[in-house]
Amino acid sequence: MSEDAILRLQQTGLFKKLLEKENEEKKKTSIVDNEISKNITSVVDKVSSLLERIPINMPEFTLHNANHSLHVIKNMEDLIPPETLKQLNTVEISILIYAAYLHDIGMISSSDERKQIIKTNKFKKLLTSNEELYENYKALFNIEEFKMLLTLNEELCEKLEKAKKDGDYEAVFVIENKAFTDFLQKNHVHYKTVYDAVLDIENKVFTDFLRENHVERAHKIIKEYGLDSEISWKETPYYKWVKAVCDSHGLPVKELKKNDDWPIDVSVRNKPVNVQYLSLVLRLADILDLDSERTPKHLFYHINPKDKISIQEWEKHLSITGFRIEPEEIKIDAECESPDCERVLRKFIKDIDKELEESNYLILSYRDDFARKYRLNLSKPVNLRVHSNGYIYRDFRFELDYRRVLDLLMGEGLYGDPLVALRELLQNSVDAVRYRESLEKREGNGYRPTIEVSLTNDELIVEDNGIGMDEEIFKNYFMKVVEVIIKAQIFVKKT
Repeated sequence: MSEDAILRLQQTGLFKKLLEKENEEKKKTSIVDNEISKNITSVVDKVSSLLERIPINMPEFTLHNANHSLHVIKNMEDLIPPETLKQLNTVEISILIYAAYLHDIGMISSSDERKQIIKTNKFKKLLTSNEELYENYKALFNIEEFKMLLTLNEELCEKLEKAKKDGDYEAVFVIENKAFTDFLQKNHVHYKTVYDAVLDIENKVFTDFLRENHVERAHKIIKEYGLDSEISWKETPYYKWVKAVCDSHGLPVKELKKNDDWPIDVSVRNKPVNVQYLSLVLRLADILDLDSERTPKHLFYHINPKDKISIQEWEKHLSITGFRIEPEEIKIDAECESPDCERVLRKFIKDIDKELEESNYLILSYRDDFARKYRLNLSKPVNLRVHSNGYIYRDFRFELDYRRVLDLLMGEGLYGDPLVALRELLQNSVDAVRYRESLEKREGNGYRPTIEVSLTNDELIVEDNGIGMDEEIFKNYFMKVVEVIIKAQIFVKKT
C-alpha cells in the first residue's frame, strides 16, 4: 500500500513542482539537494499504512485514507493560481504535502489506547452529553444481579453515597460505569445481548470522540511515530509550521488572524513561508474532496451505516455527479433522491461559500507585495446545479421581529396583565424546584429548594435552584414552539 501511495504522490503536479524547484536550486548552486522530497517520501511511506487503520474505529465514516490525501493535493493544485504556485518555494510546497497526509492522522487509535480513553472523564462527558445514547446506556444497568452486587459491595456503596452527598454526579457515573463494565466482562456470555449493546454505544461515542479530538490528537501521534523529526531541511526543523497548518482545519477562519500562530512571513533558513496562506489552502482543499473514490457506492452498501450523520455524509457525497475547480469558480452537479439529501447538500455548499468568502477576505488584507504573490482567484460563490428526482425543492423563510417574539413569549403580550405574567414566572420557579426535588429524592440526595425575587430599578428578577433547560432541551423543545413560524421548508411531491 505504501509503495502505491508513494507512486501516486510522485505523479501529482505538486510533487513534480517540488522536484522541479529542487532541480532549479541544484543548477544555481551545483549542489545536489533532494533532501525535502526524500523526507516527504519517507514520511508518506509510514503515514499511508497508518491512515488505513482509521476505519477500524470509524467504520461508517467516509474514507480518510492516503487516497483522500491525494485528492486534497490535487485540489491544492487547482486552487492555487499558476502564478502563485510558480512563486512558492520548496519548503512551502512541502508543508502543503505534509499537511495533506497528516491532518487526519489523529483519527487512528490502538485497542489499548481505546481502553484508556473510555476510562477518561472527557469520554464520560461526551457520552452523558448525548441524551438519547446516555439514557439507553443507563437503561442497560437495570439487571437485578448487578443491582444486587452494588448493594452487597460495602466499599462501592460508601463511594456512591459520598459522591451523591457531595453532588458529584460525574463521580457517581464513573463508579457505576466501572462496576457495570467489570460485571459484564465477568458475565458477558450470560448477558451477551446487553454486553453487545454496551459495546455498540461505546463504539458510537468513541467515534465521535476521535472526530471531535482528532486535530489535537494528531500532534501526539506524529511525535509517537517520530515523524516530526523527519520534517526538516539542512538540519533546521520546521514541523512547527506543518502542525500549525494541520491545526487550522479544526478552527474558524478568524482564528488564523493570530499572526504569532499562523504568520504570513516566517523564515525556514533562507526560505520565506506564509503559514496563514498555506492553512487556507489546506482547509479549502480538504472540504472540497468530493471525489467518488472517497465514497464508492459499493462500499456504502457494504458498510450499511446506521448513524444518521454518517448516512447524511455518504448520501451527500454520492449525490454529486460532477465537480471541477475552474480559475474563478467551483462547479458542482448533483442528483438528489430526497429533499433531505438536497437540504444537507445545499447547507454544505453554503459552508463552502462561507469558507471561500472568509479566506478571500483574509488574503485581501495582505500588503501589496504579498497580495500579488499569495492569491486565490475564486471570487464567485459555488455554481451548484441540482437535479431533484421525484420532488420539487423549495426553501421558504420568514424573517421575524425577534423583540416582538420574545415579548410574545415572555411579556404582557401573552398574558395581557403584568400581574399574571409575574404569577406565571413564580409558578415556573415553583414547578422547577418541585421537579428537581422529586429527582433528587429518587436518587437519595439531599436538596433545599430556594426561590429568590429581587427588584432593582426597573428590573424584576426571579431566580431558583430548580431544574433548568440545557441546550438540548432549549433547542429541541422550547424552540419547537416557534420553529414553524421562524423557518419553514416546503417540499411539494410531484404527482
